[in-house]
Amino acid sequence: MVTTLIRIPENEYSLYKELARERGVSLAEYFRTAARKDAKIGKKTSARFSFWNLGSIVKSKRGPRDGSVNHDKYYYEYEDRKRRAR
Repeated sequence: MVTTLIRIPENEYSLYKELARERGVSLAEYFRTAARKDAKIGKKTSARFSFWNLGSIVKSKRGPRDGSVNHDKYYYEYEDRKRRAR
């Protein structure tokens, strides 16, 4: 994303801030949405880099399937095996 600076009158700023609050979005998101609507551009969502889609994108063919639940167990077993191998 690119940062940009705009200047607006104080009375309009208060109005935009209140409209954004009513919609439950930040002021920046309010302006981005308005700009997209004016330019007739749909909101781009990149599933490739989305943090929230990480679980469905990262797939492993090896390793435990319950790693997210038993992470500590597997980690400490691994560390214990490393310590014994010394």
